[in-house]
Amino acid sequence: MPHGIETRLIEDITPMVRDLVTGYARSLADLRYADVRVEVSEGKFAGAENGEAKSSGDDYAFAFGIRVLAGARMSAPGYFGRGLGAADLPDLARLLREGLQAAYRRAMANAEMKAQVKGKFGSLGDALEDTRLHPIPVRQEIVPAVFEVDPRAVALDEMVRFTTDVSRQVAVADSVVSYNYVSTLTQLSRELFASSEGALIDQSFALTQGMAYVVATGPDNSQEIYDVLGHQRGWEILTRGVSEPLIEFPPFPEFALAIARDAAASTTPSSGGGSPRPWSPRSRIPPCPATGTTPTTTRAPRPAGWSTSTAGSSPAS
Repeated sequence: MPHGIETRLIEDITPMVRDLVTGYARSLADLRYADVRVEVSEGKFAGAENGEAKSSGDDYAFAFGIRVLAGARMSAPGYFGRGLGAADLPDLARLLREGLQAAYRRAMANAEMKAQVKGKFGSLGDALEDTRLHPIPVRQEIVPAVFEVDPRAVALDEMVRFTTDVSRQVAVADSVVSYNYVSTLTQLSRELFASSEGALIDQSFALTQGMAYVVATGPDNSQEIYDVLGHQRGWEILTRGVSEPLIEFPPFPEFALAIARDAAASTTPSSGGGSPRPWSPRSRIPPCPATGTTPTTTRAPRPAGWSTSTAGSSPAS
């Protein structure tokens, strides 16, 4: 369902944000610096449990944050931020202006209290100094996202099909696998940064993730393992995997099946010997620089939001 919030909104509001922070902000007495950040994200998600579709949807995030350095006798910071929705679009200019005013008032109050404390406590007060930012070059740049498959173009039905199929494969990977939950996410975020110094940066990035959570129940114990893969790229990382100098993982189905194999293997004592095991998420863990050993723990902590009463329960709502 259209919600009126899209990443291209950044293009429409850039002139207004620039004028606010380079024009109106500079007119405020004793304001030394200000910057405004606005972010818009569009994303889709899908979840499957034991081979059956569990949840799916698309959503957006829209928010801004403002920082001000101001003060008469000393300089101190003040901040303001809030989340926004489609109903706020007609009043966005007013909301940003009010946010800037709030951050300015907080900075001025902070600076006055800092000056009072500095004068009151003598040598101890000398520890308080003006808040200053390190000087950096002022730039105006547009930084595009890197992806092959645009997260906005991925069909939600295809995400549900893919995610459910991975969950179905995990469910039959081993007879001791008693429960699994698989989820996928792909989104595109676009951030605008504007400062009173004249900086104007429009930066976008993609994010795609896959998570597999598996419970295996053996004759004497049960084990739960989960892991997440992701990258600042598009949907292609889940279907093809990633092979880069600093990050490497297989396609998501293979990754999830490796989690299932690890969970199943951890319910039985190791017999030693045998042929090498297939790719495992933990096979990529480098040795500890201090000890030279590689972590071997196979039980991962329970992810936030999951029930702690029974292994294999559904995510808490």
